[in-house]
Amino acid sequence: MELIHSSGKTCLSVLQKEEKDELYKSSEILIFSAGELVVKSGTPVHNLYFIKSGIVELSLNRDSKKQALNLLFEGDFIGINCVYSTSSYRFSAKALTECEIEIINRDIFSDLLQRNKDFAMAFIQYISWVNEDFINWHMKLKEKNSAGALAFIICEFQKSLNQKTFEIPLTRQDIARIIGFSKESVLKNLASFRKEKIIESEGKSIRIIDSDRLNNIAKHG
Repeated sequence: MELIHSSGKTCLSVLQKEEKDELYKSSEILIFSAGELVVKSGTPVHNLYFIKSGIVELSLNRDSKKQALNLLFEGDFIGINCVYSTSSYRFSAKALTECEIEIINRDIFSDLLQRNKDFAMAFIQYISWVNEDFINWHMKLKEKNSAGALAFIICEFQKSLNQKTFEIPLTRQDIARIIGFSKESVLKNLASFRKEKIIESEGKSIRIIDSDRLNNIAKHG
């Protein structure tokens, strides 16, 4: 079965050892604290930003309001679909948790794309997946009621972290902003999920008890 390159990590795995050595020799690893900007809107596109660990929120300031664009996790590139389409990043990327970010030289990355056709094809597939995921993420949230949108976000964390017990590093107000509903609806639905024994939650900690029911709400809510 053909490998689906749905993350930057699997895309980079196509490189040969000597190619990886060449790429990483010129890279730099930086640590960002929770709440710190990793990429500021307007930053020139000179490098690629790869998330080695942590969670990042992409957002756009529109009409003096912060609009969430997506959440990115370990193994993702930040704004990869902008790297070859614009001269500067049109969004901001904020660390939601402590993040380890690898800064990769774009010129060397581009040279490897030209030299390694398998890597180039993997990159094309990854870019396509990123764009499709971005569209689906927003379409799904817009189609859902408040319970469905909240369940969808919880499921996204569960899928990306591959754990049933985890922390969502967002305030209830931030969750409400991301899913497009009120803080009161988030609190109400969390209480309902707890009452129905779908999840347990305390502060930012979530434990999924009934994955099937949660996924059903996320899909049909």
